[in-house]
Amino acid sequence: MAITAMGLLFISPVIANAQTAAPANAKKTQATEVSKTTPRLPDGHPDLNGQWHHRIGAPAPLIKPGESYNSKAAHAPGVSQFQEPAAVYKAEFQAKVKDLDAHSLDRDPSWSCGPPGVPRIGPPQKIVQTAREIVFLYDDLTGNFFRVVRMDKSHRTEIEPSAHGDSVGHWEGDTLVVDVTNLDDSTWLQDRGAFHTDKLHVTERLRREGDNLIYEVTAEDPSVLAAPLVEKRTLPLMKDYEIEEAPPCIEKDRSNIPETSNTERSTR
Repeated sequence: MAITAMGLLFISPVIANAQTAAPANAKKTQATEVSKTTPRLPDGHPDLNGQWHHRIGAPAPLIKPGESYNSKAAHAPGVSQFQEPAAVYKAEFQAKVKDLDAHSLDRDPSWSCGPPGVPRIGPPQKIVQTAREIVFLYDDLTGNFFRVVRMDKSHRTEIEPSAHGDSVGHWEGDTLVVDVTNLDDSTWLQDRGAFHTDKLHVTERLRREGDNLIYEVTAEDPSVLAAPLVEKRTLPLMKDYEIEEAPPCIEKDRSNIPETSNTERSTR
């Protein structure tokens, strides 16, 4: 079941009084302080290096090769990290989405160990940043994946379309903008039968504020979507957590997978 995590903020009476008496330019001052505490690399850009944890609650249970898949356990509350907005389809494609959703155990590519694709794979869990390229690393439910974002380059035309496409990046001020094209149609945008075509275009925006990474992704596929799908998340820096090598994904015995309702399915 997808859930939304809400942070709790405690403010002491002293701080509360100080905020009440704060001058009109307090927001500007706070923004300046955030900017000062955001680490930067020698080239002046924000330092995005690090492990950015984005899964709330207990991780999905590990399954040894040959074991049957228990969807009740894998989709228990806490596995998902947030309630994502649903993709909105044009009227003529809504029946197809509903049918795919109803038969997702047979048709969802992720159940057959397929790569998640972009944007379904979500924000990077770890970032390795250099001036020439930035690498996104993922510890996904179907295995380990990586994407290489080539900085200030043109999209390649000689490569075949793929699940994660071709990513090029550039800086807009302190925001890293990643443009993703050359995506094939083998993946879904998210759960619930959210298919897409090979006309999918994805834009990711990443900005660091202190020890938080602000991630926003926009998926556009005008051939089937009635409006762009936009998701935004805030990810804390995890200083004591590292990605571990995942065992190879093996398609499980479907006869042991009970049908689940939408509320029991998890998202990345």
